[in-house]
Amino acid sequence: MTRNDKEYLFHLLQEIYFDNIDTAKADEAAEAMHNNVRWVHNQVWEHDAHKTNIRDTFNGRKEVRDFLRKRIVEMQIEGIIHKVENVVSDGKLGAFKANVIGKDKSKKPFFGLVELKENKIIYYRVLPQE
Repeated sequence: MTRNDKEYLFHLLQEIYFDNIDTAKADEAAEAMHNNVRWVHNQVWEHDAHKTNIRDTFNGRKEVRDFLRKRIVEMQIEGIIHKVENVVSDGKLGAFKANVIGKDKSKKPFFGLVELKENKIIYYRVLPQE
């Protein structure tokens, strides 16, 4: 890796994944993920019948991309954005704390665990803080 482990994971999460989700670019967001990613996500921002107790699980970048293509439309209507606050990583495993921020500036904190392989995220797990 050309950046240190923490900076690289921040880059993958914020600049590649979340920034592209927030600007409705699902295909670009999915590029943060390894082809064989296992992606597990509990809803953080409840909307459109998506509740925090619902867990979505996908295997492979294509499934994640297809899911994001559909869900991004709803996120754009909600007007939410994602901001990573803290990242820790040893280059293979990592964790992060972030917020989903609404139009009214309200925040919903969440945590994530990741595993990296070949400079991409091969395991992604997100849970709301509360």
